Amino acid sequence: MVSYRPRAWHLVAVALIALFDLMVLYMVLRPNVSDEYRAYYIDRTASCFPRIISEYYPLGVPISFVPGRNGYLRDTNRWCGFMPPNNVGIKSFGDYGILKLKFPVPDDDLLLTFSSWANTSKDKPARDVQVLVNGEQVGTITFATALRVNGKFVIPQSVAKASKDGAMEIRFNVPVTGPPGTNSEPVTLQLRLEALRVSPLGNTKKEAGFPPPPQSAKLR
Repeated sequence: MVSYRPRAWHLVAVALIALFDLMVLYMVLRPNVSDEYRAYYIDRTASCFPRIISEYYPLGVPISFVPGRNGYLRDTNRWCGFMPPNNVGIKSFGDYGILKLKFPVPDDDLLLTFSSWANTSKDKPARDVQVLVNGEQVGTITFATALRVNGKFVIPQSVAKASKDGAMEIRFNVPVTGPPGTNSEPVTLQLRLEALRVSPLGNTKKEAGFPPPPQSAKLR
């Protein structure tokens, strides 16, 4: 019989390996990650992972999500749930899409306007998309056909200033239209945005055009 008597450094190496394994096991069981990472990768409570963006927005200037058109063209506001801009705008995936706009909020209510489409038709049930700003619902748009729907909603000053991180969050809640497929993800209405604008309501009233609709108005 060959006896083996480990040396001291052998025991130290084994102890370090065991300690390293325990640390890895602890990090697996109790990961120290951001809320966004936990929601998307661990808890699965989020359907998209946020992008790193500046969130900069020149207040009052229309954002164009279609390349080559007039307006603010830098991709600094597409935070989560929207595909990159192309010749038809930005398309949602999952059950919501979020834009973040950072600007000095004036002492005035704001007017949110946008042009949008959805992958539906008159042969399908009408679908509602809720529009929320900083967690507060400011309106609902209804898609009954494949035609464009223009959204026009008032954002109260108190809601605009209720941001947690200094950027106003505009969220479009998109409804589920079908059961999960082979990838276990449910089928949702695909929302497409071509352009969006946020303006001080006082300035908008001075411009020739439309009067702001009631906050709870539905557009068809």
